[in-house]
Amino acid sequence: MQLDAFIRERSLSDEGFAQILGDDVSEWAVRKWRYGQRIPRPAMQQRIAKATEGKVTPNDFLEAVMASDQRREEAAAKRAAQTASAA
Repeated sequence: MQLDAFIRERSLSDEGFAQILGDDVSEWAVRKWRYGQRIPRPAMQQRIAKATEGKVTPNDFLEAVMASDQRREEAAAKRAAQTASAA
C-alpha cells in the first residue's frame, strides 16, 4: 500500500501523520513522501512501516517515485506534442 492510500484510508492529514511519526517529522516531509517527490531515509521507512502496522513498506516508496517519474514524462511528452502541433 502506498503512503497516500494509507493516509486517505485513515482520513489523516499530512500534519496528522507527521505527528504520529514524531516531533522531528514535518508535514512537508510527509507530503513529499506521499506524492513520490522524495524517499524517506531507511530509518524513517522503518518508522513508517511500524506506524502503518506494516501496510506501507520501503518498496512502496520506490513504486511511488517511479509513478511520479512516469507522470512527469507523460506530461512532458504531451507538452511536446502540443508544441509540435501548434507550429
